[in-house]
Amino acid sequence: MIYLTLFLFIIAISLAFVVGWQVGRTRPQASAPLTPTVSFEITIPADTPPGDPLYLTGSFNNWHPADATFLLTRTADLATGAWIFTPGMTLEYKITRGSWQTVEKGVGSLEIGNHLATATAGTVVTGKVLSWADILYREEAIYDPRIERVDFASATLGVTRTFYIYLPPEVRSDETLRVPSVYLLRGHEREWVNKSEDSSRAGERNVIDVYEELRAVNAIGPLVFVFPGLTSANGAVHSLGINMHAPDLAQDKSLGTGRFEDYFFKDLIPYVETNYPVLFGGAHRAVDGFSLGGFMSVNLALRQPGQFSSVGAYDGLYFWDDPATGTTIAITDTVFNRSLFDPNFGVPRDREFAAQNNPLTLLRTDGVAASRLQWLIEYGPQPAEPNVNYFRGVRLDELLQEVGATNRLSGVLADGIHTWEMADEHMRRALPLHWERIK
Repeated sequence: MIYLTLFLFIIAISLAFVVGWQVGRTRPQASAPLTPTVSFEITIPADTPPGDPLYLTGSFNNWHPADATFLLTRTADLATGAWIFTPGMTLEYKITRGSWQTVEKGVGSLEIGNHLATATAGTVVTGKVLSWADILYREEAIYDPRIERVDFASATLGVTRTFYIYLPPEVRSDETLRVPSVYLLRGHEREWVNKSEDSSRAGERNVIDVYEELRAVNAIGPLVFVFPGLTSANGAVHSLGINMHAPDLAQDKSLGTGRFEDYFFKDLIPYVETNYPVLFGGAHRAVDGFSLGGFMSVNLALRQPGQFSSVGAYDGLYFWDDPATGTTIAITDTVFNRSLFDPNFGVPRDREFAAQNNPLTLLRTDGVAASRLQWLIEYGPQPAEPNVNYFRGVRLDELLQEVGATNRLSGVLADGIHTWEMADEHMRRALPLHWERIK
């Protein structure tokens, strides 16, 4: 009996070892933690020199200001990139143009602290460079003495909004005179009139100088210019001039309700035509814009074509229409999917809503009214891509032709670049044609 008990005990131990060994072999191994890819989407100032490389620098690369590993991809006003970091790593960073002499600064070229982010899977870090260390931001240049700043309460937005307005000498001396109006769009109200908005203006000129030079040679008559603010108060969040789908995502109270298209047509234009010496009605109004301002000018004119008679844009950014249906935004348009536009089109994207607020899809679904408007469209050349919007501009030109509309300007500019000097020169060509149409 003792031997039998001992034998059974040995068998049990052996079986336990075998079973344990098999279980050990088949036991799932703990998966390695995901290595997070962190994406960066940084809005850069319009005065950023077109040929300068942009770098991410920080605690992860010993603050090397020109590390080729962290070279950002630049597309017009946006710099993007994506890198793998250690999970949970705290990222301190800044943006440079290749040296500490060209590092980003705050408003007024003041020093700023390091930006912070945490490396987790799927993180998209957004931000905005306010100025560069070597390009002085002169606050006083914003307030051109030839313009008037207007702050008024918007019933639609539920907040106070700002615009600038320029009045020609004639209306100041003749109280009975009313003249046509031109609305110039970009984003923040200061951009068209700030002589230091980018280095190409050299702190010396803006679009008003172009207009007054045209007046001096009798190429144009008296016009009132309106420069609306269509961003958050600090310029960081762009409304695109639409009734924003999810303005709360921006977490910025200065956007109010986010209904910027309604604000433009129900508040701004009536306020201007009630309080300033302009001719009433869309027949005497023109709209033009640069970059996202070009998107807005074309989009607003297509959505409400009776509100304007003449429409222009320089190097506008338009979202691609789906090549098959034309009724939605192309799934391949990576610009449309950037988090910059989350407040505009929602998360996840409401593609049907977006298609109703995009020039290329509007032209494909209902472009008949476009043929009744005057079109003045220009954009940079293909070799300058991705720093200009050549392909998107060509597509707009194609669709205008398909609906029977004529672009009275050349379209592509061989020497076109994405700067304010070029936007001002676009207006040198466009303003006489705007005037001819709306006078």
